[in-house]
Amino acid sequence: MGKTLVVVESPAKAKTIKKYLGPGYEVLASKGHVKDLPKKMGIDFDKGFQETYEVVPGKEKVLAELKAAAKDADDILLATDPDREGEAIAWHLAEELTGKPLEAKRVEFHEITKNGVLKGVASPRALDGDLYDAQRARRVLDRIVGYDVSALVWSKLAFGLSAGRVQSVALRLIVDKEREIDAFVPEEYWNVGARLAKLTPKGDKTAVGSDKRHPFATRLSQENGKKIEVTDAETAARVKADLQTAAYRVVKVTTAERKRKPYAPYTTSKLQQDAVNRLAFSAKRTMQVAQGLYEGVDLGKELGTVGLITYMRTDSTRVSPEALEGARQYIATKYGKDAVPKEPNVFKSKKNSQDAHEAVRPTSLDFPPDAVRKHLKDEQFKLYKLIWERFIASQMKDAVFDQTSIDIEAKAPATAYTLRASGRVLKFGGWLDVYGSGDTSSEQQAGGEEADDKVADGTKADEATGEEASLPQLKEGDSLELFAPPGVIAEQKFTQPPARYNEGSLVRELEERGIGRPSTYAEIISKVQARDYVEKVDARSFRPTLLGKMVVDGLLRSELEFMDPTFTSSMEEELDQVEAGKEKRTVLLSRFYKKFREQLDKGKKLKRWNPEPVLMEGEYCDTCGPDGVDEKLRSLPRGELSKRWSKNGWFAGCSNYPKCKATRDMGADGSGAPPPRETDFDCDKCGKKMSIRSGRYGEFLSCTGYPACKNARPVPLGVPCPKCGGDIIEIRPKKKGGKTFYGCSRYNDETVKCDFKLWMKPIPEPCPDCGALFLVMGGTKAKPMVTCADKECGFKRNFEDLQAGSDAAPPPA
Repeated sequence: MGKTLVVVESPAKAKTIKKYLGPGYEVLASKGHVKDLPKKMGIDFDKGFQETYEVVPGKEKVLAELKAAAKDADDILLATDPDREGEAIAWHLAEELTGKPLEAKRVEFHEITKNGVLKGVASPRALDGDLYDAQRARRVLDRIVGYDVSALVWSKLAFGLSAGRVQSVALRLIVDKEREIDAFVPEEYWNVGARLAKLTPKGDKTAVGSDKRHPFATRLSQENGKKIEVTDAETAARVKADLQTAAYRVVKVTTAERKRKPYAPYTTSKLQQDAVNRLAFSAKRTMQVAQGLYEGVDLGKELGTVGLITYMRTDSTRVSPEALEGARQYIATKYGKDAVPKEPNVFKSKKNSQDAHEAVRPTSLDFPPDAVRKHLKDEQFKLYKLIWERFIASQMKDAVFDQTSIDIEAKAPATAYTLRASGRVLKFGGWLDVYGSGDTSSEQQAGGEEADDKVADGTKADEATGEEASLPQLKEGDSLELFAPPGVIAEQKFTQPPARYNEGSLVRELEERGIGRPSTYAEIISKVQARDYVEKVDARSFRPTLLGKMVVDGLLRSELEFMDPTFTSSMEEELDQVEAGKEKRTVLLSRFYKKFREQLDKGKKLKRWNPEPVLMEGEYCDTCGPDGVDEKLRSLPRGELSKRWSKNGWFAGCSNYPKCKATRDMGADGSGAPPPRETDFDCDKCGKKMSIRSGRYGEFLSCTGYPACKNARPVPLGVPCPKCGGDIIEIRPKKKGGKTFYGCSRYNDETVKCDFKLWMKPIPEPCPDCGALFLVMGGTKAKPMVTCADKECGFKRNFEDLQAGSDAAPPPA
C-alpha cells in the first residue's frame, strides 16, 4: 500500500509534521514557489492577462523529487501556508504533480502542533480558485508597474533604477514626512510651575529642603480664571516673579477611580511594531524569527520539534474558544482567580480584516517562555516571550488606578494663578502585572483608543509601575509654600517637528491607510531600503535620499494614480473582492491597465526629472587647458565647471566633456566633497602621506601631493594578507564585465607580487571558534552570513538586514 504525500513549503515544517503523521505519510517541502513569471514580461494582454509561468531557476531538482514521490503516492495533500501565496504555490504544485488542480486536495495548518496537524489532514478542501486569482492579480499588477514604471524612471532619471507599485507609495509617505519636517517652524513655549510642600508650622524643626516634607511638582494652568499659555520670555519672567511672592492654598482635591483595558493579542502589524520598539528587531527579522517559532523548535528528546506559535501572518484578533479557556485557567493558577475577568475579553478586528486566521498566540500554555528558554536562540526567546505575555495579558482584568488631581491657588499681589498637580496610584495591576513593564507598545505609540489616558496636567504615568510621583495627603484650604530648590520653575521650550518614520511607525501607517497586507509589510520596507531611496538616521529612522525624492517627484509629476495612497488602499480592497469571488480578476486588471497606460504615455512626454547643470562661476578644470595637468588636453581651452547630478550623487563636470572626463565629487548634498582625511600611509610614488577621499565609487587613498602626484589606491580593509603580510584591498577588474574581488595590495606589484585572492569580503574580526585571522561575508544575497575564512572550521552566524533584492524586474532591453 502506498503512502499519502504531504507537500509543505519549509523543510523545517516538513520534519515537524512528519513526526505527528507517522509512517503512513511522506512529507516533503517545495521550498517556496516552484513556478513564477519569467524575467521577461510573461503576460499576454490580449488574452485576458494570461500569464506564462516557468519553473523557478534552481527548483528543477526539488520539483523532480516531488514528481517522483507523487507517482508512488496513493494520495496527495497540498499543505502550503494558509494564505494567498500558499494557495498559488499549491495550485502550481497541483499543475506539475497531477495536472488536475481542480481535483487537488488542499489542507491548512494554522498551528504546527499534533492537534493542529491532525485537524488539518482530517479536513481537506478543494483549491480555492478565487484566492488563487487574487494572488495572480496582485502578481500581474506588480509586474506591470515594476516593468513599465521602472522603464520610465530609467529614461527620465538614471539607468538601473526601479520602482514598485506599493513600495513607491511607501517611499512617498517617507518623502512627505521629510517635507513636513523641513517646513516645520518651531514655536516657543515655556513650562512654568512650582515645587511646593505643606506650609511649615511655627516651631517645626523639619529641614527646609528635607524630603520628609513630601514636596511635589505643579504646573501653571490659569491666570485670573482663564487658561494661560506662556509663549515668550517677558510673560514667563512676569509670572515667575509673581509666583515667587504668591501665597499658596489648596482649593480643590478630586480623586476618582480609573481603569485601563488590556491590549488585544497580536496581529502581524502590531507584532512587527512592538518588535521594533521593544526588541529593536527589523520587520523582516521579526517575520523570520516568527516563521521559525511557527514551523517548530526542537524541545528535546521527549517532546521533539514543536510549533510554538500560531500562523504569524494575520490581521485578526480572534482567538479560538479552546485557547481562551486555556488562558483563563492558566491565569487563575498563575495569578489567582481575582485576575480573571467574569467573561473572556473579546476584541474587535479592523473593518477590512480578512479574519482568515487567529491572532498570533502561543499554541500551548504548557510551554512558558522560561521553561523552554534553553532550547531557543536568544532572538527566538525574546519574540516568543513578547507573544506569550501579550496573549496572557489580553485575557486578564483591567488595571485599576486611583487618580488624584489638585488645584492650587497662587495669590500674588495683583494676580491670582491656578496651578495643578496630578498623581496616580496603581490599586490593582491586572494585565499590567504581565505586560506593562517598559510599555512602548504599538497602541501606546499610536495614542489610539487603547492608549493610556493622559492625566489632567498632560503628564503621563510611568508605564513600568503604573504610577506617577506620589502626592501628599492634602485637603481643601491647606496652606502651601515654595520648596527650594528649585522653587518656581520657568523653562524655555520649543515645539518639535514630527518624528520620522521608523520601521514600526511605517508599518502602523501602512496598516492604518490600508496599504499592503500582513504578508507584505516587511517586504515593502525591505525593498524601499534596498533601492538606496532612503537611509537610516541613528540606525533607526528613515530619511529619504535625494534620489528617493527625485523618484517620488517625477512619478507625481507624471500623475500616475497608483502613487496616491488612497488609490493603493482601494486596490487592496478590490483584491479582497477578487478573493471573495465578488469581482473577476480580468475586470480588475483591465480597468487598472487602461488608465495606467494613458497616464504612463503622458508621463513619457515630460522632460527629464534630474536637475539641470548649474555653472559654477569662477571655477575651472585643473585637468585640461593650457595649464592643465594632462599634457594631452592642453590644446583645449580651459574648461569651466558645472554642478551636475548623477544617480551616484553630485559632481563637478568639465565643459570640455567628453574630451575631458575630469570630475570632482561634491558630496551627497551638492555643497562640495568632504575634506580629505590624512592617514599614516606613505605614497609609494613620491613618499608623501596619503589621505582618504570620497569618490563616485566610495572612499580611496589619494596622495597629498595631488595634482603633481596623481597616485591613488584602494583603502586597506584592516585585514593582513595571510600569505605575505600585505594589506587586503578591494580590487576592481580592468576588463569591462569583470568581477570585483579582494586581494593583497601587492597583487599587481611587479617586484613583490602576491597572488592571494578572495571572492568574499573579509571582515577584520578573528574567528571565535578556530582563531582564524578574519571572517568573510558569505551566504546568499537573500540570506547573508558571516563565516570563517577557513572552510574546514564551519563557523557561521547571521548578518542581518543587508540589501534585499528588488521585486521589480528590469525593463525589457
